[in-house]
Order: sequence, then structure tokens, then C-alpha cells
Amino acid sequence: MNATSIPQEVVELAQSGDMVAQEWLGDHLRNLGQHEQAGIWYERAASQGSASAQYNLGWMHYHGRGVAQDYGRSMYWWKKAAEQNMVRAIGSIGILFENGQVVPQNHAEAARWYRAAADQGDAPSCWFLGRLALQGRGVPRDRVLALQLFRRAAEQSHRSAQYTLGLTLLSGHARERWPEALDWLRRAAEEGHDAAQYMLGLTLMRGRRAPRDLGAALRWLSKAGEQGHALAQYQLGKMYWRGIGVLPDVGRAKHWWKIGAAQRHVPSREALQRLRRQMQGAGIDFEQTDFAPTVVGQPAGRRRRG
Repeated sequence: MNATSIPQEVVELAQSGDMVAQEWLGDHLRNLGQHEQAGIWYERAASQGSASAQYNLGWMHYHGRGVAQDYGRSMYWWKKAAEQNMVRAIGSIGILFENGQVVPQNHAEAARWYRAAADQGDAPSCWFLGRLALQGRGVPRDRVLALQLFRRAAEQSHRSAQYTLGLTLLSGHARERWPEALDWLRRAAEEGHDAAQYMLGLTLMRGRRAPRDLGAALRWLSKAGEQGHALAQYQLGKMYWRGIGVLPDVGRAKHWWKIGAAQRHVPSREALQRLRRQMQGAGIDFEQTDFAPTVVGQPAGRRRRG
């Protein structure tokens, strides 16, 4: 425990059994990254009936952070919190049913839990239930309802809901809704949602459902690629290889395809293999060469100086 950042009186209160102080310590230690210690204090507060500590402890068990990963313990603590109408815990139980974790997979039961939380305004549950409605899993397929649920969550700044709402609107044939779709994608992208960054970049690059903007496309795809989004990495390689919105740059194409291939992304791996064969056919050491920007299809190797 970092004694320099925790008031001694809080520690003493927690040690004496004060539930509020115990939960405060759990929150504080979790924020410091001291998950094992946080779990200890959350469990003490949860055992005394703190609904929020029960919810947080359930999530720690779900992810195996600071405590053993145990979906059964997640269910136990989330149900305890749900009995106190902890809305986020109610929705979280739906995740276990949707994924078939510790209970048989049951989309209808997942939807029931999601709806119970969504009806009370819980943003993640609105998004989860919207996904089920869009796909017709556990509930009748209903695109209108799905959009309503996505919007409710998106308006609460739920990034994944913003992305899903944008993607759903963009995939429809109502052209008048495409600008709104781009706005939601941009909101999620600005908050660091890598899939939204990729889709926004791809849409701006293609210029079919939004005005083409290759500079912005490159920026958003780069942000997604830097976060490890394999599709974005592959697309970046293509842009640099073909010179789409940038000068052709074989070195950068190689860079992005190599990163994508390391993630077992098959198109990136295949593109890298084609590039390697072409370089070797031109007598260029593919592994030990930096490449200067050049004309597409005519890479000029720049040897490294040892």
C-alpha cells in the first residue's frame, strides 16, 4: 500500500471495519494499479453489503485482475449487488448469459437482464440489448429498436454504442442519415475507439458515403493502426504501397504489413510475402534494407550502412 498517498485516518477506519473507508481504499488502490490490494478491501466492503464494492469485485473476478478469474464469483457478487438494484450489476449478469460463462448460453435470458438495466438508463445495457435486437438473438430482430437503444447509450458517451450507431446508420440506404453516421463515428474515434477510427478512415478514403478526404483518412487509419488494429495496419500498407493520398513509400508499406502479419492477419502476411518476393527478384535484401519513397511497383532499395 502506498502510505504516502492514502490518509492514515482512512486506513485506520478501514481496518476498524468501516465499510465506506474500505470501499474508498479499494477504489484508490485500483486506480493506482494495485489490484491485489484493492481486491482485499473490496471484498471486505462487499461482505458488509456495499453494492458498488460487490459490483467492482465481480468485475475483478471476471477479468482476473488482482484476484483469480472466476465467473462463478462474478455471478455471486453481481447477484448480491443486483438484489440492491445496482443497475450496472444487473446488466453485467446478462453478459454471463450471453457468453455462456458459468451458466448455459441463453440469449433470451441475457436480453431479460439487459432490459432490466436498460429500462433504468444503463448505457452499456442499452448497447448490449441493441446488439441482440439488431441480430435477432434472444429477441425479435428489430433494427428500429436497436437504433433507439444505441442512441440512448451513445448520448451518454458510450464509445462502443457511438461506433455501432454510426456503423449501423452508415450501412443503411438512407443517404440523408450518412452525415449523422459519420458524426457518431467521429465522436467515438476522438475518444480513442480503434474500430471507429478504422471505419472513419476507410470511409473517408473511399469517398462513397462521405466526401473523400485522403489526409484525414490517413490520420484516422494511423491512429487505429498504432492501437494495434490489424485491418487498419493492412490498409495503411496498401495506401503507402500504392501512393493513395501519399507519396509511394515501400518502407512504410513494409512496416505496416509486418506489424499486421505479426498479429496473424492473413492479408498482411500475404502482402508482405509478395513484397519480399518482388524485392528479392530485384536483388534487394528485403530484411536489411530501408526503402526510399519511389514509384509504385519500382522500389528503390537504400542499403543500410553498417
